[in-house]
Amino acid sequence: MFSKAIKKYLQQEQLNRFDLKAVFFDMDGVLYDSMGHHAASWTKAFTEAGIHFHEELAYLNEGRTGSSTVLTAVKEAQNRTATDEEIQAIYRRKTEILHTMPRALPLEGMKNLLEQVKTAGLDIWIVTGSSHMRFIDNLKVDFPDLIDPDHIVSGKDVKHGKPNPEPYLMALKKSHLKQHNAIVIENAPLGIQAAKGAGLFTVAINSGILDNKILSDAGSDMLFNDEKELAKNWEKLLFSIQTFNQ
Repeated sequence: MFSKAIKKYLQQEQLNRFDLKAVFFDMDGVLYDSMGHHAASWTKAFTEAGIHFHEELAYLNEGRTGSSTVLTAVKEAQNRTATDEEIQAIYRRKTEILHTMPRALPLEGMKNLLEQVKTAGLDIWIVTGSSHMRFIDNLKVDFPDLIDPDHIVSGKDVKHGKPNPEPYLMALKKSHLKQHNAIVIENAPLGIQAAKGAGLFTVAINSGILDNKILSDAGSDMLFNDEKELAKNWEKLLFSIQTFNQ
């Protein structure tokens, strides 16, 4: 199964092989069980502003910058363009609500996966749409000796958030790698689209409430039901990549 997906990707991208050197991880919903917090805080902030917003929309829009999320939601709900004042007010309120919530914990199987990646001699990079330094700082606490602070691409590093490929193109630029040197672990449709737009092999984990079909339709090359299933199969996936190169 793995070899078939790898072969299909290489053919689509007109590449001869992988030379895997790094794994790019999204943060919310991949490293952390945090999407419920984001969905609830977005829903409350929009509701207070008189704008209809369902929690599922938070999962569908995950990866966008805060301003892009507000623009998209207001356009869909009221068929108009949000003002700069609205964008700032709603996003500020969302952030306030989010900061009152309990600290999000790492997904259960993620530390094990990161340790396997590091043991394999691969670099670990974080590519997130978040600009909240509080949450980015948590990476140093929750994953000591696994994540290099210089190996993080955040919303502050790019002009365009996901689904624009810029975040992953920036990761390639900062890491001095090419598309055949890295794979991506994502959980959101827009993140998958961004990674695929950058030409990267993309593994999806369904850690949220969306149907698997939504993640597959977004373009993921492989799909696992959760991070524990991926961690369990990581050595097989890595072996398939290395074997295919021989």
